Order: sequence, then C-alpha cells, then structure tokens
Amino acid sequence: MSELDGISDAAQEEAARPPKDAFGLVLWLLNSLGTVMIAAMMVLIVSDVVGRSFFNAPLNGVAEISAKLIVAIVFLQLPAAIHWQRMTRADMFLNRLAARSPRAAHAAEAVFAGIAVFVFIVIFRATLPQFMDSWEQAEFFGVQGVWTLPTWPIRLAILVGCAGAALASLVQVARGLLGAGRPA
Repeated sequence: MSELDGISDAAQEEAARPPKDAFGLVLWLLNSLGTVMIAAMMVLIVSDVVGRSFFNAPLNGVAEISAKLIVAIVFLQLPAAIHWQRMTRADMFLNRLAARSPRAAHAAEAVFAGIAVFVFIVIFRATLPQFMDSWEQAEFFGVQGVWTLPTWPIRLAILVGCAGAALASLVQVARGLLGAGRPA
C-alpha cells in the first residue's frame, strides 16, 4: 500500500490547489515552474533520441542543457519541499525522540532547520557574485557558433531557490521552537 492510498481524495485535491497564503503561493509557483521545466527537459530529451535514432540528426547540447536544467529544477522545487515537509529523511532518531520527549524532538527539528538556514545563506552568498558576473559579462555556456545559452537564468534559479529555502527553513525553526515551548 502506498502512502497516497491512506490519504483521502479531498486531501489530495486540497494539496493540488494553490495555497491561500502569499508565501505558500510563491513557493507553489516556483515548484510549478520546476515541474514545467521537467516536462520541457523530457520533450528535449525525447526529441534528441528520436532525431538521433530515426533521422541520424541529434540535437546539439541536450546533455549540457539537461545538466543545467536539473540544477535549476532542484533549487526551484526545494523551498516547497521544505515548507510542506516533503524532504526525504531518515527520521528514526526523531521518531524515537518524539516518543520519549516531544519537546526535545521539536527542539531538534528547530536545530536542524537552523543549520539549513545557515547552509542556504552560505550558498546564496557564494552564488550572488557569480550571478552578477554572469549578468554583467553576458556569460554563456555551449559551443560558440553552434549553440549558446546564458548562464544567468540558472544562477538566478539558485539564488531564488536558496532564498526561498532559507525562508522556508526559518519557518520550520519557528515551528520547532513553538513546539518545543509547549508543555508535553
């Protein structure tokens, strides 16, 4: 039985609708953009395979474009995954801790989320100068004269994703601290 089998149809429909709060809506839109990029990448790859297999005419740059798109997709979808607690994790430790002390488990969640805030700020600060350089110098990737694409949109996706992920993690810190402050 899959995890979705235990969720009612109404709950699944509610999860598919855009959130009502502004922050959730922004994260939902970023997540949706990442999903559209996945579909575009699938079309690109299938077109390359069909062109290569049936017409002996592969598309140039599909591997490079796909590699850059995957980075953008991950960073665009990461904030929503954090916000709606959909990150993959091994929570054996937290489950055991929650069974013994729910307040301690909430505090641990707050600490983990705080570390995530720090990590996303570090990535943001490291990427910002690279974004500025790629914007100002019109940096591109590809093979000049064959195909080229600018690098700044990928770096912008990293920046936006890190900012969203840091804010979503900050919300998780607040939730953890509020849960740790409640009596057991």
